[in-house]
Amino acid sequence: MNYQRYFKSGQQLLLKAQSDSVQDVRTELMTVFVVSLEEDSLVLSLPYGDDAVEQYPFSEGLPFEISTEAMGLGIRTTGSFKEKIDGNQFALKLNPDLQMFQRRISQRFNCQLGIRFSRAANSLQTMREIWEKNIKVLYSPEAPLVFSGFKSSRINISSGGIRFAIKPPADQGELCLVLINLEDSKPPICAIAEIVWSYQEDESAMTAGMRFINILSEDQQRIDNFIAKNNKK
Repeated sequence: MNYQRYFKSGQQLLLKAQSDSVQDVRTELMTVFVVSLEEDSLVLSLPYGDDAVEQYPFSEGLPFEISTEAMGLGIRTTGSFKEKIDGNQFALKLNPDLQMFQRRISQRFNCQLGIRFSRAANSLQTMREIWEKNIKVLYSPEAPLVFSGFKSSRINISSGGIRFAIKPPADQGELCLVLINLEDSKPPICAIAEIVWSYQEDESAMTAGMRFINILSEDQQRIDNFIAKNNKK
């Protein structure tokens, strides 16, 4: 298959993990950039630090969905992990199943909700460990009935991401931990979010648009239900 039409050096792609331990339970995404393409082997780089490849549990044959945009449409194919090349580069073996599709636009909603936000961790591995720990605590039998420490914030939210004001700086590709209190008598939504874009409001605030790259599938459904319920109002 001629992938040269769709994948170019420097192009940003989105990888979605598709292993049995992830699918249908959580959404696990990674931003990657095309380094080179040779026949059915795609060399990619991760923007999460010099040793980012070592921070993710890659294994031979680990399946991924690869998506991007081209010619105004979504491009989707699948592949599997082939090999590590260096600290932030690795290769995927592509499958001959490329397809073009009309992207589904997630419903977005402007609202006021309680937010807890942290960006102290500076590595993919550390942030993943923090996220796993938070999920375990939030859904444990010892979890409190009422969660505190949330700051009421004006946000724009969808099941795929969130936008709100943060203190500068806000760098593209920076990873953050976001907790969102949906006020639905359930534990807060907990997600790793990647800053996709930002703009300066004033010296003390920036608006940042973030993509959820680690989030429970049931939490994404809760967000969709929250938006649908409030849109009816």
